Amino acid sequence: MPPKKVKPEAAPEPKPKPKAIEAKPVKPTARKAKEPAVFTLMPKDAGALTLVDVQYEGLSLEAKPTQRGGYRHVLKLEAASAFTMVQTYTIAEGEFVGHQAIIIRPAKPFDFLKLPKELRARIYGFYFAAKGVVGAPIVLDGKRTDTKEVYAKHYAEGSKSRVGLLAVNKEAGINSAPSCLFIMEPSTIFYAHTLRLESTSALLEFLMQAPSEIKPLLKSIEVKTFSKSSARNAFFSLAADAKNITKLRFEQGVYAGTDPAAAVKSFYADTYKFLTSIGQVKGAKDAGVDILEFGKQAFTDKVKEGKAWSKEDREQFIAKLREKLR
Repeated sequence: MPPKKVKPEAAPEPKPKPKAIEAKPVKPTARKAKEPAVFTLMPKDAGALTLVDVQYEGLSLEAKPTQRGGYRHVLKLEAASAFTMVQTYTIAEGEFVGHQAIIIRPAKPFDFLKLPKELRARIYGFYFAAKGVVGAPIVLDGKRTDTKEVYAKHYAEGSKSRVGLLAVNKEAGINSAPSCLFIMEPSTIFYAHTLRLESTSALLEFLMQAPSEIKPLLKSIEVKTFSKSSARNAFFSLAADAKNITKLRFEQGVYAGTDPAAAVKSFYADTYKFLTSIGQVKGAKDAGVDILEFGKQAFTDKVKEGKAWSKEDREQFIAKLREKLR
């Protein structure tokens, strides 16, 4: 028998490709801005002595239910002085039986004087830092309109109570040793800063208004302009009490000429009282010269339109001033 013909199977139809689904951009859900809490002051009983103000959130005195169950009410306590939360308890008798009370007490003051002396000095340094820079000069750049006193006009900006610590010795009549220490330490640190003034006239005014106990604390003074009309009196005032100065700098105006010997004669006539007192304290007659510093324009050649002295002329001035004091 002839072989039976087999009908070839039809090729399977290709499956259609799945259509690509375009991703639709998801719009971010805008979060509703949380409204700031509104606090309302609790009513006070007439005549009651209230040291702490109690305020509550919102407009209702009743607690609100929370999503997790229970109730909540936010209170805010404010007082002029620091205080500490102690505990809460339920009152068992009396007019307010069944009420819950919150017990607070004034915070215990930190015993600052028990810190080591070195650590206290560092803290004072940070506290008195001008413009946030420890050890930066304090610029006495203002004059009060009513009293004409020289003061640091911009020093206490942003911290008006910064020098309040120095006022303790004016307001408190305290004689105990720890309290005297508390009074003197901040003053010692504060007045050890370099004080920068516009002129010898401003220096004289500052020294005339400064309490006598402050002058021995002065360590470093910078004066922009040396003025012949006020320098003598300023140095006489320094000689009386400010004998612990370790740096006195002048930027300009000490002498305008070409003769170092003449410059020494003029400068010595104004400063000898102070330089002599420094020599007595240091035990060397010419020790006052070591604390002096002069800017580039302190000595100038007037003929050459204020050209600064050469290094040799400045060294000659210092040498002749030493000879004068010896």
